Amino acid sequence: MGLKVFGGLVAVALAIFAIRRYNKDQLRRGELIVVFTAVLGLALAAVYPAAFRPILSPLGFRPGDERQIVGLLVISNVITLFLLFRGFSRDDLLSDEIGTMVDYMALRRVEDEGLPNLRNCCAVVIPAFNEAERLPSVLGQMPDDVAGLAVRPIVISDGATDGTEAAARNFGALVIRRDLRRGSGAAIRLGCRVAHRTGARVIVTMDADGQHDPKEMERLVGPVLSAQADIVQGSRVLGEFEVESGIRSLGVKFFARLLTLLGRTKITDPSNGYRAMTPATFHRLDLRQDQYYVSELFLDACRKGFKAAEVPITVRRRVSGTTKKGQTWRYAWGFSKAIIRTWLR
Repeated sequence: MGLKVFGGLVAVALAIFAIRRYNKDQLRRGELIVVFTAVLGLALAAVYPAAFRPILSPLGFRPGDERQIVGLLVISNVITLFLLFRGFSRDDLLSDEIGTMVDYMALRRVEDEGLPNLRNCCAVVIPAFNEAERLPSVLGQMPDDVAGLAVRPIVISDGATDGTEAAARNFGALVIRRDLRRGSGAAIRLGCRVAHRTGARVIVTMDADGQHDPKEMERLVGPVLSAQADIVQGSRVLGEFEVESGIRSLGVKFFARLLTLLGRTKITDPSNGYRAMTPATFHRLDLRQDQYYVSELFLDACRKGFKAAEVPITVRRRVSGTTKKGQTWRYAWGFSKAIIRTWLR
């Protein structure tokens, strides 16, 4: 009797779930019919379980009211999971299409204004979302040249709604405005594409919140220019940093060991966004993560045979504002998914 009641409750829950998603245009009519077919099946099983014996018995569910209901619950859950994953895939595809359109519009604006000539320059790509207070400090500390190359900052305004763009232009940076916020990974890809197209000799990526020291840039650029490495990652573990929390410190160690194993290259600081690489290296990478791109970039480079190295850097505590990384566990989950997806590719 208990399973009959439970089956009925599941049927009601599925019906409510389907109706809400359909009203939000997140479920097509055909999918709604499939879900309600499962709902009616569960409801009928709660009243007369033996009706499905000809279907469930060949699948290995033995005769009996409770066993028949369990079989229908399993089948209905499989159907629901299939529809969920199908919906997630469709959402991801739509997000990619919108992101591609936004990037195209951003590039067209830059081209209309005139692309600069960055040949034999060090392009510093900085993604920024509402960093008007901290960005001037970062750009103000930027060296004029590094290892004999002129330094040219490229700031990607990732849907910023404050004075980020004006602050960047005041320091002579090339500003690429994206009308839709997608995340630092998408912003980095866009900025690196511009750096590659304008002939930059080396590309440096860094954060806009002031945690990375621009004066340490030569540590990253040097090994790339001397052909000792194709990509150089900054490491707070080898250098200095202020620990934000014990959990984050443990997370850095865990993911460092995981990426070392998967990429077959030693890494101590997998979540650091301060790095240097050749434009040719970037051009060959398959980067798809909009947010948790750091692990994807390093792992993809290592799996494709690029020479990777780490150098010690200093990561400073954020002076003001709040981090854009989100809660620790949420960030860890997103970071993990990025690693799994990259490794599976």
